[in-house]
Amino acid sequence: MLATIPGEKEEKRNHIEEVIERVKAGDKQSYEAIIIQFERQMYTYCYYILKNHAETEDAVQEIFIRAYEHLHQYSRQVSFSAWLYKMAYHHLINMKKKQSRWLKLIEHYKEHQPTVEVPRQESEIYELLTCLTAEERHILLLKAVEQYTFEEISEIMDLKSATVRKKYERLRRKLMERRSEKGEVAHGTFAGQNGIR
Repeated sequence: MLATIPGEKEEKRNHIEEVIERVKAGDKQSYEAIIIQFERQMYTYCYYILKNHAETEDAVQEIFIRAYEHLHQYSRQVSFSAWLYKMAYHHLINMKKKQSRWLKLIEHYKEHQPTVEVPRQESEIYELLTCLTAEERHILLLKAVEQYTFEEISEIMDLKSATVRKKYERLRRKLMERRSEKGEVAHGTFAGQNGIR
């Protein structure tokens, strides 16, 4: 994790809040600053849920459009980042529901695609993530990658904070057991790099 300069996070948050106020006041061009600030995070989050670049690009675009359309509903009670993730979470859940009936067709299609050589570490991480449910992947990404608190995750996912904490502990054990089953050290590279210890 990169060290942050004291007050830097608050400064960024205040900057985003100023941009939001300008957009709400009619300055549509200012919304570009919000997209630039959060696009990479949104792409990473969506990709680990959808596992498809084209779908991820579409989802990210749709999330930013919806965020723009509903910006008047945003208030400073939560950080804009958490509000945006909540919107992304619900959008991805809806996408997954719509896709469920096409799952067999997609799997059939993937089986007939040429295999691409993936670096060993990425392959291990991907394999570990596939043993998680969509909800568990959301929690893992929000906690270990985006470093949200359990309270913020509970707000994003509309769950109780204690429930999120329990689910996170369960998914950690699940990943550690899965890693151990493969004959590797449970506190290996994936756990260390992704804050799961």
